[in-house]
Amino acid sequence: MTKKRTVFLFGAGATLAWNSPSTSELTDLVRTSGFKCADNSTRITEFIYSTLLANGYPSRNVNFETIISVVEDLIIYYSKFDKDLPVESISSVFLAPRYEKELLNYSIASGAAKHGYELQIPPGQDYPLSKRAYHSETASQFFFEQLVSLLLTDVTARIHEYAYHTESSPMKSVDDDVSKLFVKWMKLLSEQSILRLYTLNYERIFKILLARAGLSVFEGFDCEEFVCETLRANVPKIFSETECHVHYNLHGSAFWEVLDLDKEQLPNPEVVLSSIFALPLTNAPVSLQMEKGKTLLVTNMITGYQKAQRGMITPFKQMQATFDRDCCLADEVYVIGYSFGDEHINESLKTAVRHNPKLKIKIVDPKFIQNKMDYELALHLFPFKQESHRTQRKARNNVYSYFDDAFTVHTIGFKEFLESQ
Repeated sequence: MTKKRTVFLFGAGATLAWNSPSTSELTDLVRTSGFKCADNSTRITEFIYSTLLANGYPSRNVNFETIISVVEDLIIYYSKFDKDLPVESISSVFLAPRYEKELLNYSIASGAAKHGYELQIPPGQDYPLSKRAYHSETASQFFFEQLVSLLLTDVTARIHEYAYHTESSPMKSVDDDVSKLFVKWMKLLSEQSILRLYTLNYERIFKILLARAGLSVFEGFDCEEFVCETLRANVPKIFSETECHVHYNLHGSAFWEVLDLDKEQLPNPEVVLSSIFALPLTNAPVSLQMEKGKTLLVTNMITGYQKAQRGMITPFKQMQATFDRDCCLADEVYVIGYSFGDEHINESLKTAVRHNPKLKIKIVDPKFIQNKMDYELALHLFPFKQESHRTQRKARNNVYSYFDDAFTVHTIGFKEFLESQ
């Protein structure tokens, strides 16, 4: 019997039952993390947050990703157009900074930005976690790169609290009822389906649970439940293994690590799966340009509003390509706890809806109607469906149907959904 292809897209709401942080919690964390402004009192992140609100941004649209995105834009602004040319970024030529005096709170330890210089943060004080600049970074660029590393380290540490898993220190929730329900559901589906799991979260919980239950799942790196050594992504297998169960982190993982130098000690960064409690601050910041003149810091997790550009780095790029293909070939796609806020992800779904007439999409979101997501989908996803009949029908309690069940929405939490299955 030919098995169905079942694709899963997990957003932030999918892992709340496993004690994952909400977007608001991560926003509060980032607002109280990182370097301080020149007043040595206000956090730079809090200054960014309050400044955006003061300029008319609704609070619902300003979260931890917005704040980090601003810092990433500052990296681009203060970096060189090309590391081999002594010219500034294009944006700095035409745009004047408004808050430079408030934000740039550092000095250069040696007095000049020479090869291998270090920053003092705040000015005149040695920063104990300071890195050396070896790759033609400007001082302000290097300052904001270290700020991003510090913010992602705090986010990574929060994720390790609930998702860290080793043989001697297993994840606390591995035997919880919700974990058992998830495994039971996956095993049931695996009898008739190839399971293609994609998550926008930064952990490997579902891979761990399935591996413990004896269901082999490839996550882009050659390991099962435990990671015993630092692993390079198996890129050829990501492309070639189309008929096996997979679990891919489309936006990276707290358990990935960025190696800033290659074996020849050259700045060719590589993202690997770490066997240790890896934190971004343990490695020196390293950046590259996927688009000319726009410097991006290579990180283990993709946040902010430059996800499409960052997604061009290996293994993000290959996993995104696989997601594209799987959606177009899928029999069904489960969208769980995702608010449709990432357009590069939405584009894969739109393409699938347009070119895959057999596709059925099942959405699990307790606030789908409350947040008017039916209206959003009617504007941005339903038009790609060829049939004109899109009237909402209440199939049963907490279940709504569109296009004769081509789209179904379950307005309950993931744990409740698992219980119903």
